[in-house]
Amino acid sequence: MKHFLLTILLLLFVVLFARGQETFNFQLSAFNTPWSGGLNACQFGRMDLDHDGKKDLLVFDRHGNRLCCFLNKGEAGFIDYQYTIEYDNAFPSLNDWVVFADYDGDGKEDIFTYSNGWAGIKVYRNVTVDGNVDFQLMKYPYLSSWQGGGEVNILATNADYPAIVDLDGDGDLDILTFGVMGTFIEKHLNLSMERYGCLDSLVFERTDPCWGRVAESDEDNVMYLDTCLFGYGIMVKVGDPKHRGATMAVRDVTGDGLLDLLLADVDYPGLTLLVNGGDSGNALIVNQMDFPPQYPVKLPSMPVPYFTDIDNDGDDDLLVSPFDPDPMACDGMESIWLYLNHGTDDAPDFQLYTKSFLQDNMLDFGTGAFPVVVDWDGDGLLDIVVGSIKTTELVWLKNTGTATQPAFRITEFPFGFGEHTGLVPACFDLDGDGQQELLIGTAEGKLLLYDHDGTLLDDDYLHYDKAWSAPCFFDVDRDGAVDLVVGNESGRLSFYKGSVELGVRSEEYWGGVDVRDYSTSYYGYSVPALFQWGDETLLAVGSESGKVFLYDGITTDEDALFREAPDRWTEISENMPETFGMRSSLALADLDNDDRLDIVVGNFSGGLQLFNTSIPINNLEIAEQQEKGTVLVFPNPADIQCYIISKTECMKKVALLDLFGRVLREQSVGGKECLLEVADLRPGVYLLRLTLESGAVNRIFLKR
Repeated sequence: MKHFLLTILLLLFVVLFARGQETFNFQLSAFNTPWSGGLNACQFGRMDLDHDGKKDLLVFDRHGNRLCCFLNKGEAGFIDYQYTIEYDNAFPSLNDWVVFADYDGDGKEDIFTYSNGWAGIKVYRNVTVDGNVDFQLMKYPYLSSWQGGGEVNILATNADYPAIVDLDGDGDLDILTFGVMGTFIEKHLNLSMERYGCLDSLVFERTDPCWGRVAESDEDNVMYLDTCLFGYGIMVKVGDPKHRGATMAVRDVTGDGLLDLLLADVDYPGLTLLVNGGDSGNALIVNQMDFPPQYPVKLPSMPVPYFTDIDNDGDDDLLVSPFDPDPMACDGMESIWLYLNHGTDDAPDFQLYTKSFLQDNMLDFGTGAFPVVVDWDGDGLLDIVVGSIKTTELVWLKNTGTATQPAFRITEFPFGFGEHTGLVPACFDLDGDGQQELLIGTAEGKLLLYDHDGTLLDDDYLHYDKAWSAPCFFDVDRDGAVDLVVGNESGRLSFYKGSVELGVRSEEYWGGVDVRDYSTSYYGYSVPALFQWGDETLLAVGSESGKVFLYDGITTDEDALFREAPDRWTEISENMPETFGMRSSLALADLDNDDRLDIVVGNFSGGLQLFNTSIPINNLEIAEQQEKGTVLVFPNPADIQCYIISKTECMKKVALLDLFGRVLREQSVGGKECLLEVADLRPGVYLLRLTLESGAVNRIFLKR
């Protein structure tokens, strides 16, 4: 059994990236763009990507630093945004926060984003030409401002969202941000117009260390009015700042022509409107209130506001989403609140429209999505079962379509898992009864084995005990017995060699794999997926950083070290994404029975992305390869029956085995031809063992 091809269904997995998911015809009723990947903690921007004259919507999810583009297909008074991946590779890498704003006045939005490691702002200029979206790095490692006799970094941490807007009405963009003390708001005035008479320079001076004469309390989110350091009001203890993060948005909300400030503070769920009662040259905050007044924002963590016209009626609406750097602080389910403006820009009236804007048109399971593809109900159609981080249940995407035109319906999974969370499912028919058993990895690090009916068979399977366990079944050495690979929080992999019983041999640091990225986290959260590419087994591993690590040289030999092979992605697709969002997780199968492998990718934002391959699995070629030997099996795959022909000698016996090597049926032959009835078999991959006069011959057999 050393040379048979294990799973033809998994052949040529990696070419899926050569085709975008936009070519996919999978349906999921009630969703407009189901495979958008989920959203958690978002910031927003506008840009006309397809040059149709309408501003499209840019959504940056800081949980995984993932930018999503939504084309605006709506007309006046209507909301219709279509997810696209066409422009993803045109944007630079973004970290933690981003502001899209046109600083040079050319009508194209530029990018201000956090400069990782510098507590500052880096800037990209939009240099799009003839519709080809492109950006050029203009300021790195940070924007500076003239302060106290020298150029100093404009402080902007990964926990603060600055306001970048024209504060003095001269056309260039100024900046409001909290200072080093974290108590007072600093104004950095852009001197581009004053010095050069044009907008294309980024030259700043700190002109006000206490904008609005307002101070943040060092105990809570209360703002003290008419207060500046060494000025009036409260005294602030220098050197003991309590400020740990805030978000800002500047806009005239009261209709008096003065710019007001919306402010949110870490650990607090709401937005505070700071009303400006000063004049055009000097801001003075005179009042504070919850915002919007009719239905104030109340998110699980610090919100970030954004004003833009969502419904295409000409008046700006309000979007709000969590900004907290702690990814576990967001519930992920209702994390984009949309307030439509029932008034005008001069006299806005923001009314809550939905708490799950965009999310209500996509698959979004909250926090985390760990998919496995399996025919759970045994109807011959592949379903998708999804686990997540915070819930104690799985979600079943039941395939209600056909073998070639899948259509999925969200269905309640038949049973739950007590108080266990962080559920990562893996399925295989372990006892040969024709039904899938379910192996569940958990946040606490156990492996739980369930029968198909929900009976808990083993709550301490293999005595595994590594946090955030993530199991995967695959016959690594193609010996007919399925093996088990388990990822975990450490970023390494555990391996269990399978035979008739699992756990014959185990390794705790299989292949030397470690997917930790210390620039992201001290943990790896490895999620393994193995696949066959020709005669070679390859290993893809999802990770905390969202990168999918690729390894070759996969073997079950003890002490083997696998080679990380990122260069091989270029053999697969020139447009291979660098990351899929934080805590990526993959599942692979031929979902639409087109002899091409498909892949489902989950991430921390709780959604799924769906891709298919451009290279078909050529079953005729497989049959021709088999025909070159002494035995021919056709048709293969088969629905009802198949023929087995020995070209040179008589067959004594034919046995059908599962991938554990267990004999499911046998029949004597006594000739060179045999008809095998397979109508009662469940769809899947099997092994034919043919006993000839000269010895045994193995063939892979696929049942449709």
